[in-house]
Amino acid sequence: MRILIIDDQMESVALLLNYLKGQPLEVLVALSGADGLNKAILGHPDAILLDLAMPMMDGYEVCRRLKADPRTSAAPVLFLSANFTTAHKLHGFAVGGVDFISKPFSSEEVLGRIYVHLKIINEIKRLESCVMEDDLSGQSITISRDEKIMYLALTYLQANLTNWPGLEKLAQLALTNEKKLTELFKHQFGMTAFDYLLDLRLEKARSLLADTDLQIQVIAERSGYQNASDFSRSFRRRYGLGPRQYRQATLQIQGENFAG
Repeated sequence: MRILIIDDQMESVALLLNYLKGQPLEVLVALSGADGLNKAILGHPDAILLDLAMPMMDGYEVCRRLKADPRTSAAPVLFLSANFTTAHKLHGFAVGGVDFISKPFSSEEVLGRIYVHLKIINEIKRLESCVMEDDLSGQSITISRDEKIMYLALTYLQANLTNWPGLEKLAQLALTNEKKLTELFKHQFGMTAFDYLLDLRLEKARSLLADTDLQIQVIAERSGYQNASDFSRSFRRRYGLGPRQYRQATLQIQGENFAG
């Protein structure tokens, strides 16, 4: 999987590169909006980290152009900024962004946000392929024990977003212990298994808000929340906007794209 960083501040780029070091990711870097657009077209990134405040062409305009181009529209755009107000977030969602990472960064937030938007199913498919090759070869050289553990845990969480079995049960399902499973999730995603499940739930809710006209209560239930109030609070903590505000922003950009 490939990540494109578009940021004119070398300090931020260096910090992001340090956090991403050792992850199964290829990283491209652009130091301006124009260069970022070119590298997005040529490099086909799976996700884009985009600074909001850049000279000549700010992040909003870069995102708008990325989403208007069929060659780059599929890659999720995560905005980077030291100051996100509600107005910033509404504008960011309206031009097609999917998330926001606040400066100064933390490794946990950066890795967690990236992997959620890369869609964990891609990692599951990679591990599943390795598991199959390993089983067929009868050797333990294709995939490590740790990768098998993560494969088992991730496939369960992906298939059971509304049902948290508890860390002990999840570890048993993954053929390991609680301490080992927690260490693996911390290393791979920068968060616990439960926190990752919460992010997956909210990402599913975000997708349903953008792509369907389902009622908020129905989306809450499908995302693993017992009531709409708890869901709305969690969604606001995660994205800085309530579910209805987010839906309004996405409807705006969809309307603009249709009109264009």
